[in-house]
Amino acid sequence: MEWHDRYATKELSPTVVKNYMSSLRNHKLPVFGPKRIGDIKTIQIIRFLDDKSTGETERKDGQPDNLSDDTIRKFYDALCNIFARAYEWKIIKDNPMDGIKKPSVQRIEMQYYSSDDLGDVIEALNKEPLMWRIYYLGAHFGGFRRGELTALEWCHINFDTNEIQVVNNIVGTQKGKPIIKDPKTKSSKASVVMPEWYMQLLKNYHKQWKIEKMKMMEFWEGEDHEYLFHHGTGKALYFTTPTTKWKRIIKKYNLKIIRLHDLRHSMVALLMEEDDVNLPAIQRRARHSSSKITSDIYGHISKKRAKQTASQFDKYAPSDKFVNKSSTTRKI
Repeated sequence: MEWHDRYATKELSPTVVKNYMSSLRNHKLPVFGPKRIGDIKTIQIIRFLDDKSTGETERKDGQPDNLSDDTIRKFYDALCNIFARAYEWKIIKDNPMDGIKKPSVQRIEMQYYSSDDLGDVIEALNKEPLMWRIYYLGAHFGGFRRGELTALEWCHINFDTNEIQVVNNIVGTQKGKPIIKDPKTKSSKASVVMPEWYMQLLKNYHKQWKIEKMKMMEFWEGEDHEYLFHHGTGKALYFTTPTTKWKRIIKKYNLKIIRLHDLRHSMVALLMEEDDVNLPAIQRRARHSSSKITSDIYGHISKKRAKQTASQFDKYAPSDKFVNKSSTTRKI
């Protein structure tokens, strides 16, 4: 497929390509495969998306093929990408995706660790090797994404200012080597000031890291890179390894189940719990492009806190006797 070879593998992340190709093989090709791309009409795509969302089609095992809103949205995104390239390359005269409304996705309330959960989480991480403790505490208190942490090198750490600079993002592995891209968005490429205690942990780990490198000598596989997180040979972690490890930690210590990415949400949640919520400051630390994005994503946390604050006045609720007395109509 020319779209895959000439565009997708060069311009899209490996994870996105994998998802797109999976949906093509399992869902789209069985429906559209016999047709030439120029013969596919808008109404046929609309019917395809509707059938997948309502379960009108069946899977190979005979079960209904109704899929989640998020999966339908991914189908739409994949089709948009493919037909957009076909139109740009003049393979088709008209883009059948024009006029098709993007499927809506019901936002699922995110999971996070509150201040009440934090004691158990830190106690668990204190029992883990220093490298993993630093990795997950960095996600929690720095709001770093998985790929950003995995791509960190010592040249990105400034011990004088307690800053960690986000420069790269490891999005996959190809032929045993990490695929390095820019961070997710332009605003993601920034420096984050970390607590003094965290930077002290990093200093201790740096000493340990240098000893490990010295012991490995010619067997060191880091080449010109100095990745903070590795398996002992200097080579960057496989991009999904931190997720697998995190799941094991949750199970091992019976922690509240949240995704690795939700540690980033937990950082914002903790800041939202403060009495003096400074949304622009939280936005900058989360490296969102605007405070509106921060508010839209995490607004439910501040609303929940507002309800909790209002409930503190419940103790001042008037008694039934007082309410009945005050509501009695005065006779004239």
